[in-house]
Amino acid sequence: MVEDPREDEYAYQFLQIQERHRVQFERAFEYTDENQYEAVNQYLDAIREECDRAEEILYWLFLDSELRRQGKTVPDLWEEKADSAW
Repeated sequence: MVEDPREDEYAYQFLQIQERHRVQFERAFEYTDENQYEAVNQYLDAIREECDRAEEILYWLFLDSELRRQGKTVPDLWEEKADSAW
């Protein structure tokens, strides 16, 4: 993404997603004991999956935005990559 999140909405959203999941991760350990290992592990897996999915969606939105700014589409990008492979 971009260096300065104040300059780009998607970079800002990316940081917001990371912060939200960091807080959820920390809270998972606040009120647990060793008997709840399996439940905490499942909860952390769910957080990880949610974070990965949110970041993936944000990546595609960012890519789409950048391509539109250049007057291109994702198929244009794929064509460029295919042409450069030859």
